[in-house]
Amino acid sequence: MNPRVPGRGLPAPLLAALAGGALILLLQALPAALPALEYRRAELPAEPWRLLTGHLVHLGWRHALVNAGAWLALALLFAPYLDTKRQLLTLALAATFISLGLAGWYPSIRWYCGASGTLHALLFAGAVAALGASLRSRSARSALIPLALLVGDAIRIALEQPGGAATPFAAWLGATTVPQAHLLGAVAGTALGLFWAARARRRREISG
Repeated sequence: MNPRVPGRGLPAPLLAALAGGALILLLQALPAALPALEYRRAELPAEPWRLLTGHLVHLGWRHALVNAGAWLALALLFAPYLDTKRQLLTLALAATFISLGLAGWYPSIRWYCGASGTLHALLFAGAVAALGASLRSRSARSALIPLALLVGDAIRIALEQPGGAATPFAAWLGATTVPQAHLLGAVAGTALGLFWAARARRRREISG
């Protein structure tokens, strides 16, 4: 599965990621709008859009550019396994899960912004779906990259967890980070990747 827009050479998932990255940068250019979009736990009941929009706004241009670039890279890497619909559903569902997870399990984290949690979900969903495709085709070689991504990123996320609701400082960002969002994103992405892989297997069984 590698959908392309008729008359163009870019896969549709990559075009979606380009549009998403452009939206991230556009929002970064509108600093007055950012406070109304950030994840703020106390404001969620009255302003539920923050469940989603908090993952589109960033602390600064470096933060925004890194995540916009990561979105493009992941969309390109997993275009054969996550079409545009699956990519956007993964990001939206993961954003909601992360926000609700932060609110429910880490209530002392009152403020958050950035796409890194949802991008972890995209990575895990794509890698699990790619691994499932490799297993269905009985190709051990093609399973190596998604397996390495899953194991490597799982280890990194486990090691970066500060314990509880602590938010460590990142020098490159000039602010504290929220590794708990990465963990929640990995959980959501793994679940969605398993779902996409199961659907692909079921579709193959029906057609075969």
